[in-house]
Amino acid sequence: MLIKHIIHSCVAATLALSASTLFAETDPDFTDDILTMPRVIVGDTVYQDVLLQLDFAEGMFAVTGVGEGLSRFSAETVGIDEMLVDNINKRSWVNGSHACVINADAAMTASMDAVAYCDSLQFAAHDDWRAATSDEMADMIVNADRLGVQLNYRNPNCQFMATSDGFVQTENNDEPGKFEESAVNSGTRCMREN
Repeated sequence: MLIKHIIHSCVAATLALSASTLFAETDPDFTDDILTMPRVIVGDTVYQDVLLQLDFAEGMFAVTGVGEGLSRFSAETVGIDEMLVDNINKRSWVNGSHACVINADAAMTASMDAVAYCDSLQFAAHDDWRAATSDEMADMIVNADRLGVQLNYRNPNCQFMATSDGFVQTENNDEPGKFEESAVNSGTRCMREN
């Protein structure tokens, strides 16, 4: 645990990035005084295969290799649609004409409709889509809005997203990411684990 803390401090200082979050997602590999950290998250950027040269005699270390960082969100074009990839949470989100598709008149059925719709969705050569939880949807909406990521909707004014366990306000509403118990005319945005 101490070496991870030291490594984290080293990577943060060497990358010279201001970060609110920095952690290694997997255990590092240590071979021949080179420490390889497969995936390091610094703020809203993911770095892969960070290499540190350790000198225990001098009590020093240096970053000898850092791959290009991936921003938190990236877009993949799928025909005329788009898939939004969250590189930090390792999730993909439908971001196009398949987003905000449920137009439930009765808020009580919207979550069930969202679950059924996402379970049957085949998009971007994947059939393992599912309805997000309110926490997952809120995290995506808040961070996409914060980072200026364009969320596309079939209905551009979509105000609420139905989730598997409730509703979440979109960036088109007063409080993006806020949980709601019910909402009429909500849509949904399916997601999958990468």
